[in-house]
This record gives sequence, structure tokens and C-alpha cells, in this order.
Amino acid sequence: MSAEIESLSTDLKSRRSGPGVSPMLVALVVLGLLLAVYAHWRFGQFDKRIDRVRGQVAELRAVNDQLSTRLQTLAADLESSRSTWRTELRGLREVPGQLDALSRGVEELRARTEAPQRAWVRAEALYLMELAERRLRLERDVGTAIVAMESADARLATLDDPAVREVRGKLALELAALRAVTVPDIADVLMRIGRLEDSVPGLPVIGMPASQARRDQPEVEAQGTLERAWRRIRAALRDLVSLRRIEPATARLITQEEESLRRQHLELLLFGARVAAMQPDGTAYAQSLRAADVWLRQYFDTSKPPVEAASRELAALELVIIEPPLPSVGEAGRLLQGVIRGASATP
Repeated sequence: MSAEIESLSTDLKSRRSGPGVSPMLVALVVLGLLLAVYAHWRFGQFDKRIDRVRGQVAELRAVNDQLSTRLQTLAADLESSRSTWRTELRGLREVPGQLDALSRGVEELRARTEAPQRAWVRAEALYLMELAERRLRLERDVGTAIVAMESADARLATLDDPAVREVRGKLALELAALRAVTVPDIADVLMRIGRLEDSVPGLPVIGMPASQARRDQPEVEAQGTLERAWRRIRAALRDLVSLRRIEPATARLITQEEESLRRQHLELLLFGARVAAMQPDGTAYAQSLRAADVWLRQYFDTSKPPVEAASRELAALELVIIEPPLPSVGEAGRLLQGVIRGASATP
């Protein structure tokens, strides 16, 4: 290209030196030269752009090759993962059956290990229930029966055993019935009866004791024989006839033995009431207290404050119910016996 430009410039110089060169021709030549230079520059730019595009195309092809390789790798990994998932899914389909077998084995093992403990707890609860029923039936001991039944319920509560739910429900009803029983204060009743027994020797009886019928006067010791004989004759004559003002209630003379018999009989009646309260026997208790009150009013002076107080105390004691009605218990124990028999019959 530079050689062509030099030849053109040489032609122009030769033409200028010659006569008759046209300016238009010179302008056209210059314009052509400029167009040629511009075209050469544009072609150079276009070549560079084509080179860049070719480089980019080559890079894109390399990236495409890399992506294709990566896609092939991913497809292979995906296929491998799919096969792995299919294998794992086939294994998971077998898991429920394996879990069922494992659960059955665990339940069987638990049943074998817990069976002796369950049987022991049931037997212990049954013993406590029978003890409560025995104490309630033979000794009417409501407090001990409640404690024994509560202990039996606590022992059954330690078992997660559906077979004893009905037993515990019945036991709860029996416990509620026992707690509703009004238990008398036997210790207080016995103490009050004991105070009455202690007061019996000081209660005044009806009648004049023979030991007090004679007037007790101090006598001076006689000095001589005749004086002593005279005093004896005079005392004998005085004892033959005695005048004394007495109340109608005490008009009858009683001997010391009769007075002692009255007190001993009252003490015996009170002792019978005390024994009946300890048993407890409500019928014998009420009968003893009524008999003691009748005896007290019949043979003791009720006008005296001690006798009146003793009579009021006997009436108050008679109102105490020492043998309240007790609810029927034992149904829960019989249900538990059935559960135990059923468990022993099951292999």
C-alpha cells in the first residue's frame, strides 16, 4: 500500500512540473487517497474485530466444551444418584416390616421382664386390700383401712397396666366412702369414762350411813373403876334411843357394805361401758351407760352437784356414736383377684 502511495505522489509531481494540470483532478486524487487510507484503516479495524470475535468464539467453544463435559458428568452423577435412591427406596420399603418386627420383639421382651414385677405389685396391692378389709370388719379400724387402701392404690399406680384400671376405679370409690365415715374420738370417750369412774367414791348415796348415825362426842377418860362403869352404862342407855333431824331422802339407814356395793356396781357398769367403747360395741356401750344412769339416779343423791354432773356426763356420753355404720369394701380386692387369676392362666 505504501508503494502505491509513493508511485501516485511521483506521478503527481511529474504532472505538476508539466503544463496544464487540472485542480479537479488533484482533488479527486487526494480524495481517492483519503478514501483509500480510510478504507485501509477500516479494513484493519474490521480485521481486528474479526480476530476478537474469532477469539471470543474460540473461548465460547471452550466454555461450551467445558459445559458439555460438566453436563455429562452431572448426568452421570444424577444417574448414579437415581440408582442409589432407587436402592435406598427399596430398602425403605422394607423398614416398616422391620420396625414391626422390632416392636414385637421389644414388647415381648418388656412383657417377659415386667411380668414378675407386675405380678409382685399386684400381689402386694391385694394383700393391702385384704388387710384393710380385715381391719375394718374385725376391729372397725377405719384409719388403718384407709392407709392400707391408699398404699394399695399407690402401688397399682406405679404400673402402666390397663388391666387394673377398673380395680383402681372401684378402689377410689371405696376410699371415698371410707373417708366420709365420721370416726369417733375413742380416746376422749375413754378418758371421760375414766374420770367418771374416779369420781364414784366421792358421790353421795341416798340414805344415812350407819357409821354416821351415832353422835361422835369426845369423852374424857374416866379415872376410877366406878366412874368408868357409870360412863359405859350411860353410853349404852344413850345408844338405845337417839333423836336427830334428818331429810326424807336420807331417812333410811344403810350399812357400809351396802354403800360399798352401790359404788362398786356403778363402777362395774362404767367399766363395762369403757370395755364396749374399746371394742367398739355400740349396743353394749349404750346399754351400760343407760344402766349406769338409772343406777345413779336410783341409789345416789341427785340433789347434790357431783351426782347431777355425773348424770349429765352420762347423758352426753350416750349421744356419742362409737360404732358408726361402715360402707361395704372388698369389691376392688375381688376384681384384682380375678385379674391375677387371668394373668396366671395366660401362658
